[in-house]
Amino acid sequence: MPTSFADVLVAEHSGFKTMLSVLEAIARRMSLRAEVPPAMVVDVIDFFGTFTDRHHAREERALFPVLARHGVGRDQTVVQALLAQHDAGRVYCGKLREDRLRLQAGDEAAVEDFASHAFAYCELIREHIRIEDDYFYKLADQLLSEAEHQDVISEFSSSRPGAETDRFLRMLNQYPAVVAGWK
Repeated sequence: MPTSFADVLVAEHSGFKTMLSVLEAIARRMSLRAEVPPAMVVDVIDFFGTFTDRHHAREERALFPVLARHGVGRDQTVVQALLAQHDAGRVYCGKLREDRLRLQAGDEAAVEDFASHAFAYCELIREHIRIEDDYFYKLADQLLSEAEHQDVISEFSSSRPGAETDRFLRMLNQYPAVVAGWK
């Protein structure tokens, strides 16, 4: 069992980084007007819209309230920034879903929009991960008691998406190889 909530979140970040590379490869390939399997596009958007959003929702529900009890609440700059990035990520995922539907309907202009939104989303989430991994989790780790660590870990474990996790893990194992073959 992980010893810290940060262990859980950093491990998930590793998967996010992998899928960000897959999303960028899809966007580059689409920009070149090369074929991208439609199911792969749906899967990757679903990964970020579901798994990543659940990751952020767990932080908001389980970690941020505990930190607020230690004086690091929503009014603190770093928490404000992280919450703003969570919201921006949700907006980008919505735009990617809309772009995919436009592509499916034959709207060629959606290709550039999809690529633009995908690259901006990737940049946002990479910066978000950097802030959390390099600064925020270390700060939070110092503030939480052992009991609070275990409570947060327990909350994270109890709210993981069951069957979807298996689907997302398959994507993490398969899609990097697919996009590597595109080069």
